[in-house]
Amino acid sequence: MSARRNMPRGARCLMGLLFLATTAFALFPSRVHAQVGCTSNACVTAGPRLASVDSTQSPVLNLLFQALLPGTSVNLTVLDWNGLAGADINLNALLAQLGTNLSLSDPSQVLAADITLDQLRLAMAQVLQADGNTAAVNALNLLAPTLAGVAGTINLGDFLQVSLPPGSLADIDLDVLDLLTGSVQLYNFENVLTTPTPVTVNTAALGLTGVANVQQWLQVVEPPVYVCGPVGTQFHTAAIRAKSNFEILNGFNLAPVVTAINSLGLLGVSNLSLTQGLLELDVYAEVARAQGTISQVNALAQTVTVQAEPGIVDLYIGDPGIAGPADDDAVFFNRSDSIDAADFVRQDISSLNLSFNVNIPLVGDVSVQVPLTVSALAIAEGDPAVQTLSFNGPYAETQTITCGTLCVGNLVTSLVNNLNLDVRAGTITATVLGVPVSGAVLTNIVNNFVNPMIGAIEGALQAQTTTIIQPALNAVLGGVLDPLLDMLGIGIGQAVVTVEGIGVACTADLVIAKSDGSGTYAPGGTATYAITVSNAGPAAVTGAAVSDTLPNGVTLSGPWTCAVTQGTGACSLATGGSAGDQSVNLTVNLDAGGQATINVPVTFSANPAAY
Repeated sequence: MSARRNMPRGARCLMGLLFLATTAFALFPSRVHAQVGCTSNACVTAGPRLASVDSTQSPVLNLLFQALLPGTSVNLTVLDWNGLAGADINLNALLAQLGTNLSLSDPSQVLAADITLDQLRLAMAQVLQADGNTAAVNALNLLAPTLAGVAGTINLGDFLQVSLPPGSLADIDLDVLDLLTGSVQLYNFENVLTTPTPVTVNTAALGLTGVANVQQWLQVVEPPVYVCGPVGTQFHTAAIRAKSNFEILNGFNLAPVVTAINSLGLLGVSNLSLTQGLLELDVYAEVARAQGTISQVNALAQTVTVQAEPGIVDLYIGDPGIAGPADDDAVFFNRSDSIDAADFVRQDISSLNLSFNVNIPLVGDVSVQVPLTVSALAIAEGDPAVQTLSFNGPYAETQTITCGTLCVGNLVTSLVNNLNLDVRAGTITATVLGVPVSGAVLTNIVNNFVNPMIGAIEGALQAQTTTIIQPALNAVLGGVLDPLLDMLGIGIGQAVVTVEGIGVACTADLVIAKSDGSGTYAPGGTATYAITVSNAGPAAVTGAAVSDTLPNGVTLSGPWTCAVTQGTGACSLATGGSAGDQSVNLTVNLDAGGQATINVPVTFSANPAAY
């Protein structure tokens, strides 16, 4: 009489260890779902991702769009900008809508297509309309007349770099305002090839005091890159060149300057007068890109680590190039040329008119007129350091690298400390009763009166750089340029990094199962079980290793066999093993939708102790 034993399922044949690809799975009971080639990814942007826009930021955004889109007029309200800032758009849905509008079927084709800003705006509005976000749709529609009139195209793939399968983008949302701002920066880079057009700043709207007639130039030297990718993926903001031109109201304080001249004690001098023209500055800024690298992504823990570095900001007061004022901006805004301190020479910032009478023995009372030009040169360079940012969600999550010693005020202080003023005389006229004097008399006047006076003027003006020029620089750089750069995620000495979301991308979705169709076995008996490997795609899998070790007491009763039973693919061996072996080892190649079946004949030991 034969004995038949019911064994716990964990001791049965099917409970061997099955290894697929490079990952081991203990089969309890008989099925494993394996996503092969899976990588945790993060979508990261360098930008502000504003939750809301206040009354001070609204005019800055209008100014930013006008500066980057020459010839346009943008005048959205705080409510309009808030409608954009408070809206998210699904990246997968946006690419799908653009594909529909452009008759393109694949997201990679959409990213590679040349599109206008208005085509992008329309697709965004369509997606947001379907989501019921009427505030964002209304704001986008207000931009339609402006963007429809902008000639030229952009290529989204140049700044939206997605190294993930399309399906993995389903959970990635981008801020609508960030997406618009990035697109406008890309447009400026690809289409505005000459010196940019200045935009007049509304000083009242920005609350600026002490300055007037402020104009701002902006140029994107390198477009931003928003990324979705694995560890090692790099991202960066735009690199920007900017110029600020402004007048300092009231100019220099001439009273202490006159006092300095009088303190020279020059004999015979009378009727001293000093007047000034406008005090006007050009400040140039070279803002290198803020950049970073994704250094860690943990999809299970929902954490991301980023190494980020603010962009180096160099400020210059001076004229770029020595070919003359007409060429200054052409030199600075030539993207193909690098800019450094050696490119700058003195800039004329104001004019003075010095007049006095001096009594010269044997000559008489001489009336002297001295036109003066005040010029300036200053350079300040930032030096940021790499910092580590740790993100823990929920996403989207934004963090800012603090500026430390690179803040606007500190950089302006450095600029002013390095500011060197020079006063030079133009053509001097000296007359006695309307008759010009020259020769030795004029030389005497220049050497003994004019030159000492110029030295006193220069010293007295230099002493006013912190009281007259520094507040104006703080107003314009801190109130105009830095807020503009903030909207681009740079800021002076800062970098703003946003992790939009985390995803997992898998190249192949494999399911492996095995079954003998029985719940029991008889010692001394035989059975055949099947290992089935299926690939649900989207990619094919090559060389997926299948390894099954049989439990104690179970051995092969003969060779196993392998065949592709669905779709296309191949087994590395059609048959293998021999009676007495205790393992199955082979590899399979399966296209998406393919399936391979491995039939394994086994025998069970009649000795219960073998188990």
